Amino acid sequence: MTQEQMPLRIEGLDEYQSKVIDRSPAWLKAFRQRAVAAFTQLGLPSVKEEEFKYTSLAELSSKRFQLPSHHKLLGDHKLHEYMDAGDINIVLVNGVIWGDLSNLKDLPKGLSIISFQEAAAHFPAEVEATVSKLSSNDPKSLLYLNHALFVDGVFVKIDDGAVIEPLVHIIHVTSAVEDNTVLFPRSLIHIGNAAQASIMESHIGFGNGPYWTNAVSDMRVGADANVQYCKVESESPQAVHTGITRIWQEKGSSLDSFTFAHRAHLVRNNLAILLKGEGANTIMNGFYALDGNQHVDNHTLLDIQQPNCTSYQLYKGILNDSSRAVFNGKIHVHPIAQKTNGYQLNKHLLLGKDARIDTKPELEIFADDVKCTHGATIGQLNDDELFYLQSRCIAKETAVQLLSRGFMEEIINTIKDAAVRGKLNRLLSVKFPEVKL
Repeated sequence: MTQEQMPLRIEGLDEYQSKVIDRSPAWLKAFRQRAVAAFTQLGLPSVKEEEFKYTSLAELSSKRFQLPSHHKLLGDHKLHEYMDAGDINIVLVNGVIWGDLSNLKDLPKGLSIISFQEAAAHFPAEVEATVSKLSSNDPKSLLYLNHALFVDGVFVKIDDGAVIEPLVHIIHVTSAVEDNTVLFPRSLIHIGNAAQASIMESHIGFGNGPYWTNAVSDMRVGADANVQYCKVESESPQAVHTGITRIWQEKGSSLDSFTFAHRAHLVRNNLAILLKGEGANTIMNGFYALDGNQHVDNHTLLDIQQPNCTSYQLYKGILNDSSRAVFNGKIHVHPIAQKTNGYQLNKHLLLGKDARIDTKPELEIFADDVKCTHGATIGQLNDDELFYLQSRCIAKETAVQLLSRGFMEEIINTIKDAAVRGKLNRLLSVKFPEVKL
């Protein structure tokens, strides 16, 4: 470990590692051992690294973390606020599937849901081929840490040609943990060729205490498949959430993705979408609503490796009080990826006088027959629009909320799945009454 990198202190780590690693299949055991060695060498990333220039994880290094002592759900009445009866709900508590609250019986034809450990034992080649991959957008030390210490997780498999009509909702719950607990949610999703599905992945926490969630999600989208995917962060207000999502798209596939963050104290999302097949199409949108001293950092990569691909990316954020957002979005076009059409835009509405945004959209183009554009905007509410609403006897606070909702709804309404859109609107309805100047 170099002087620039930060150590991580976890109580009972050696005993925990032995227990977790020893119960893994042989290939996964070796994989975990390599991850332990890699993280030990790297340590936590510091602000001296370019990718973490605007987001400090020093508070993680200053604490002594503990691992979850149980996987039981307490206060399940709160969970039902996130669940709808018509969905296929997969509930994981502190990293382990909670079968009593998950409706995994009588699944639609072509859909299989098992634990990650079961998948590693029964489909070793398929699982290893996905989880062992890397992207240039991965914060390696955080990825290796999850590889080494996740207890279990979920494996969702959709067969070739299957059409799954209900929303598949993966709910990662942090429940009744001690302060400064660290958790490692893990999910793996395989979408077969020509399959169709809508998948939502939520990270939620009950209570207000501090903890750290370090999550990893991998998804393979088969050739000609059509998928909608949404990741939601709704952790404890004192929590830290670091998330890595990697998606590989094959030939002719279509992906409509959405990233939403609004509650944790510190959020770092790394999303990499790799277009590995010709003619793949991607929508890569996101929204964050922040107040207080919240900090959200979105690092995205769209890696276009084949010709005739199209992509559209729009990330929007509302910042109040002294909150801070970071956006670093990169589109990388390989030399072979001719006839590529890529669009990227990042827009922010600053409501708080001390709010701050650091935005860096990037294009790396190594092909000559492409159409790629990018941009960023930062602004405040229009005084004329505020005055107009107030002249119609609308209170200033209400006018601010109305205009902010208009800014928000443009991006929320891009979500095609009505069930997902409804869930996000319910979360935002709690936050927006707090919007203030």
